[in-house]
Amino acid sequence: MKSIGLALGSGGARGWAHIGVLRALQEAGIRIHGISGASIGALVGAIHCAGELDELEDFIRDLSWKDILTYFDLVFPTCGLLDGNKVCDLLSDRIQGMKIEESEIAFCCVATDLLKGEEVHLRSGSMVDAVRASISVPGIFTPFCRGDLFLGDGGIVNPVPVDVARSMGVEVVIAVNLNRNGPERTGDRDDDDGTDDQPRTESSEAAQLRKQSFLKNISDRYSDLEENLHAKVGRWFVNEDPCPNIFEVIGTSLNVMEQQVTRSRLEAHSPDLLIEPHLNDFAIFDFHKAKQIIRRGYAAMKEQLPALETLLAADVDHS
Repeated sequence: MKSIGLALGSGGARGWAHIGVLRALQEAGIRIHGISGASIGALVGAIHCAGELDELEDFIRDLSWKDILTYFDLVFPTCGLLDGNKVCDLLSDRIQGMKIEESEIAFCCVATDLLKGEEVHLRSGSMVDAVRASISVPGIFTPFCRGDLFLGDGGIVNPVPVDVARSMGVEVVIAVNLNRNGPERTGDRDDDDGTDDQPRTESSEAAQLRKQSFLKNISDRYSDLEENLHAKVGRWFVNEDPCPNIFEVIGTSLNVMEQQVTRSRLEAHSPDLLIEPHLNDFAIFDFHKAKQIIRRGYAAMKEQLPALETLLAADVDHS
């Protein structure tokens, strides 16, 4: 089989669709040889490389708004409203200690140098630090400091890093764009009926133990923050004022910008296969709607499996 690279795009909570894409590929027996990720794409990609996608999915499927507020820490707004380190603290001890170069799947995290406005590719060093840099949405999360660099969201400069995936030497690149702006297609909508339509591999006893440890770490680290943070942040996220809150303003503005940048980048660096789940009805902070978003990603990838099989059987020319 030809080597395959994934370019996982940015898009906030819409990034849970990446899990559905990975599930569909796993089900079809498609092996991934390299992953490039920007923002939420970097987060999901890193967790997949660490072999902990099951644990992440089990955790996010039952998240509520109140749960989400627990994982944000308000800071004095000098360069960001929230401390992104708290989000990365959720990651397991295994990922906390993992180096990018230790991953069996080649991995590259895309971030933005906020002082120079340049694209930065993180191919070595701490996996969790690279993710922390790439998810730092401007104005919301404080930037990540790496030496003399101040790094932010990779989606600013390269929302769907096809060229980065291609640079890993793979033969076929699948790109996942979370920010498609177009009419809804038949089958895009799927009401949540409480069932899961993508299969899951049976978990071994070791996997069950890892999952329990993952959840216990989260509980231990954040149980004392819940009441304090609900009071601080709750009125921002959950308010009945018709005026958009600050997160919605920043998120929508970033989404509009990323749509323009994505269009330009995909014209310059086209993937062999483009996956575009219809996610317009999800805001980038709808992290509590994981079930529906994962399902959209799964359905979009399943629809494109015949095209992928054709690609894998054909000669691919990128000249």
